[in-house]
Amino acid sequence: MSVATAEVSQVLRVGVSRCLLGDRVRYDGRHKWFPGLQAELARLHLQAVPVCPEVEAGLGVPRPPMQLVRRDGGTRLMEAGAPHADRTDVLTRAARRLAGLDEISGFILKSGSPSCGLDVPVFDAWGLEVARDEGLFVQCLRAGRPGLPIIDEIRWADRKQRLLFLEAVKRYAAPDPQSCPPDGAGTIAGADA
Repeated sequence: MSVATAEVSQVLRVGVSRCLLGDRVRYDGRHKWFPGLQAELARLHLQAVPVCPEVEAGLGVPRPPMQLVRRDGGTRLMEAGAPHADRTDVLTRAARRLAGLDEISGFILKSGSPSCGLDVPVFDAWGLEVARDEGLFVQCLRAGRPGLPIIDEIRWADRKQRLLFLEAVKRYAAPDPQSCPPDGAGTIAGADA
């Protein structure tokens, strides 16, 4: 039976950015509540597991805004305007703990976040955008859970992408390893809207 034509028959767990659920955990102490998300998840028999890698890392609320910065041959998570405030290591440790959450079959994350975004700017040392990449938490998820379905709230709002995500979640949760998607196949980050 397809998720596209019927509801998921068992309760599956999906990680959801806490700010999308209305929690005031963003850097500025606000939320980014996504209306209808919780009701839709409940209707689909999906249990939301609230996550915020920045809060889990102990960065506090409110906190200075952060951005991805290309330096020393890699991409670092830095406080905006503070060249020595590198938060990469502390967030990476928290992200690895969250990536290891048991029985999570997918993630719905906040777009535009340097931690959770699927397409965020990367800046150079002078503040110029030099590339686009996934947020640090997304990168840790992909490294620790290959094939894990990941979507953001913008793509979730698109019915076609939402249905693709739901199918991927169901496959990922399947007990038969051969029914799980291959690496990257559960991700619809690059799918056209």
